[in-house]
Amino acid sequence: SSGINAEYGQLNVCLIGPGEPADKSRDDDDIYGCHYDEGRISRTISQIESEQVLAYRSMMGYEELEQESGLQIYWEQGVCVLGQTGDTFIAQYSHQFDKFCAEHDHPCDIVDDEFVSDNWKYLVTSGNCDGRYSKKFNGHFSIRNLVMACQMVAERNGVERVEVVGESVRKVDGRFEITLRNGEVIFSEKVLVSCGSFVNFFDVLPENRKLDLELVGHTVLKFELNDADTEMMSGFPSMIYKAEPRENSNYIYILPPMKYPNGKTYIKLGHVVYPKMDEDKIGQELTTLEEVQDWYCREDYPKARKHFQEHFKKMFPSVTPVSEVLDFCVMAITPSGKQLIGFAEENWMVAAGGNGKSAKFCLEIGRICADSLVKGEWCYEHLGCENFTLRYMGEESDNSPKCSGGSVCC
Repeated sequence: SSGINAEYGQLNVCLIGPGEPADKSRDDDDIYGCHYDEGRISRTISQIESEQVLAYRSMMGYEELEQESGLQIYWEQGVCVLGQTGDTFIAQYSHQFDKFCAEHDHPCDIVDDEFVSDNWKYLVTSGNCDGRYSKKFNGHFSIRNLVMACQMVAERNGVERVEVVGESVRKVDGRFEITLRNGEVIFSEKVLVSCGSFVNFFDVLPENRKLDLELVGHTVLKFELNDADTEMMSGFPSMIYKAEPRENSNYIYILPPMKYPNGKTYIKLGHVVYPKMDEDKIGQELTTLEEVQDWYCREDYPKARKHFQEHFKKMFPSVTPVSEVLDFCVMAITPSGKQLIGFAEENWMVAAGGNGKSAKFCLEIGRICADSLVKGEWCYEHLGCENFTLRYMGEESDNSPKCSGGSVCC
């Protein structure tokens, strides 16, 4: 916000949408977000080149945001990808680690059985380990603190928050009318629609179009640790772990011990979100607003709980959790695996399709959207808009991405 004001002059900006609810009890008026949590993996490694750019440049902004907000956001504790020798998935990730670390002169360790034993004695693997570990520009961050920090700095720079659900966006005579659930209408010259998994359930796109998204219900299980286990695991990194080398067998991700607002420390396990790799069928396809709301407010999912308990017991047999907390969120998956960011019409910008991995990119995605919306055309020197072309349901892919209400990206 401060950077935009400095470059473009004072802008009148408002942020529309409800804050984090005190209680996720089922209510037909409730809208939820995946950021009601602490741990997210922050890694520069991806098999999609554009995501490496977004991740790296987002991490470059953590320090400034921490200084401006006074909140700690990022912990550079490293990321490890781990599996067995000969696994194609692990080999691809390892190659990305090697390539990125060599280009940026960052240290990168080869992870084998000896490395695991020397560094994480409490971790039990399937043996015959292969993988990579890198600490520089890899770790984890608090998505809750990041959102709070962005809102805090934005409000300090004059952004007004309107904590009401936006029901619809209409363009009338070149100006936008944004109708809120309470009946109020906000008028605007420009609009950015970024509603996560709820974007297709409200009239917020031109001609009530729907983005080509598949919604998948995602589950995580947080294991509370006692003080002794917290101390023992204090150096554990974020990890992507694939126990079986079979093609398309599922993997899990692990967040190291983190303290939550309730004062307790948890280690978190999550599962693969892509249906074709979800061998245990933990993810659930969701198609309606009611299904999405119900998923966010679930109280239990025995199949997922058992899935994570079994993984945890095998990997950390010496750790005895104090308690467990099952939590739920929804991922918006795109056909390409890339985010959808662009102009739906002139001055009408959209950002959607996080694919279960875009929290780590959000600072840079926000910068792209802000700069582009203010200038009225795609404005990002590091990547072209063809990397993020909007795609709607029922439409074939278009090779001429639109960057400013009809002009073709150059």
